[in-house]
Amino acid sequence: MTGMERVPMGPPWSVDLIADLHAGVLPPEVAAQLRPRVEADAEASEVLRALDATLEDLHSLPPVPMPDHVAARIDAALAAEARPGIAPVVSLSDARRRRNRRLGMGGGVLVAAAAAFGIVLAVSPGAQQPPANDAAPAPTSKQSEAPPLALKRDELGSAVGEVLGAQNYGPLETPDRLTGCLKGGGITSSGTPLGISPIDLEGRSAVMAILPAGLGKYRLVVLDPATCGPDRQEGVLADTTVGQR
Repeated sequence: MTGMERVPMGPPWSVDLIADLHAGVLPPEVAAQLRPRVEADAEASEVLRALDATLEDLHSLPPVPMPDHVAARIDAALAAEARPGIAPVVSLSDARRRRNRRLGMGGGVLVAAAAAFGIVLAVSPGAQQPPANDAAPAPTSKQSEAPPLALKRDELGSAVGEVLGAQNYGPLETPDRLTGCLKGGGITSSGTPLGISPIDLEGRSAVMAILPAGLGKYRLVVLDPATCGPDRQEGVLADTTVGQR
C-alpha cells in the first residue's frame, strides 16, 4: 500500500487490506480514515477481531527450540558466508549472534504464524532459489580435480571450513556406502552430511564426513574407503567433535 493517496472504497474491503490496517503498515492518514469505516462494518470488524485473537494466541505460545540438525545447517551456511570473498561477514561468532537474535526470540511465533496461515517457508541462508523454469547450472569438476586436503589427526578441525557444504563422496561414491561405513563404526546419522570430501590423513587416502553434533558443534568422522563397511569398525580412522563448548 506504499504510496497510496486515497482511502479505498468499501465495504467490502479485501482481507489483505484489513490485515495491512491491523498490522499498521498503511500510511497514517489513510489508516485514520479507514479504521472507523472498517470497525463500523460487521464483516470487516469480524476479520479484525480474528486477527487480534490470532496474534494473542501466537504471543502466548511457549518458545519453540530449534532442532539441532537445523541449527547445524544454519551454522554451516554461516561458516560458508564467513569465508573470504563470499560475504561481508566480520566473523562467524558475530554471524551466529545475529542468527540467534533473528531466530531465537521470534522463532516460535514465526513458525506458529506460518502454520496458522498455511504458509510454507523454504529458507536457504546466503542463497536464492533459481526460477523453476531455469536450467540448473552444470556441476563443475574443480572439486574432483583438486588434490585432497593433507591433514594430520590433530588438524581435523582446521578442515571444517573447507569441507562444510562439499558433497564429494570420492571413493565412497554413494550415500548408501557412507551410511554403511558409519554403521560399522557404531555412528548413527540421519540425512545428508553437512559436508563430505576425500582427504589425505597422514599419507593415507580417506574420506572425511562432517555430521551435526548440536548447536555450533560438528562431529568429524574420517573413514578408510578400502576397509570400512557395515560390519567393519576398523574402517573408522578418526572420530572427534569440534565447535563451541
